[in-house]
Amino acid sequence: MSEKYVQTLERSLDVLEVLAHAEEPLGVTEIGSRISLHKSTVHRILQTLCHRGYVERKKENDRYQLGIKIIELGIRFFNDLEIRKVAAPVLSDLVKVLDEVVHLVLPDDGEIVYIDRAESSQVVSMHSKVGRRAPMHCTAVGKALLSTLPEEEVRHILELKGMTRYTPNTITDPEILLTGLRTIKESKISIEKEENEIGIICLGTPIFDYSGQAIGAISVSGPASRITEKGIEWIGEELKKSGEIISAKLGFSFYKSN
Repeated sequence: MSEKYVQTLERSLDVLEVLAHAEEPLGVTEIGSRISLHKSTVHRILQTLCHRGYVERKKENDRYQLGIKIIELGIRFFNDLEIRKVAAPVLSDLVKVLDEVVHLVLPDDGEIVYIDRAESSQVVSMHSKVGRRAPMHCTAVGKALLSTLPEEEVRHILELKGMTRYTPNTITDPEILLTGLRTIKESKISIEKEENEIGIICLGTPIFDYSGQAIGAISVSGPASRITEKGIEWIGEELKKSGEIISAKLGFSFYKSN
């Protein structure tokens, strides 16, 4: 039996997704054009969402953005994620040792999503933000996760998502990437040298659950000069140890996996 969907609810979710991906508040006509809905329909949906707090109208220019209710739900979701609860104190300890930014990510639909970030005492400007999505082929966390997958699955993800070049260092050849993933699979440490952002070096390691499945990854990121000076090998080993602690807390047995 085919599934049936509530059209009004689907349209409401379309509106929320448009606002979520917009970099600034949008007007009714703009929203409607992006999801092919008449502005009168969009307006009715927005009125309901505003009433419930999921959308907020800026009175000065009659444009719309996500409301506080969305943030509340997002925070509740993140707080309820077991991996985030388990990882938080470990990431905090890692930052104290390395004094560099540390991230926790989850895989989703061939990409990675940042779900937590622990700050260092040093100001670092980079693209990563909690809730932001990023590609797998040019991020350390993404490559760490790809290294745990069968080659055919990796090829499928690369074909589906592509291998966009973000910097001159971005790997865009699937064969070169696959060769590197075999090394990462053995070492459990991935290194991304200015492949996603110029001036930033990032190291990653996968996180495993009780079944042995890689369900996330953590990373350390910082200016290329500082990461190199501190020692990539040392940072990698400290990161790997933290990843193993998180995995063990999630029930993964390294003894059984060897």
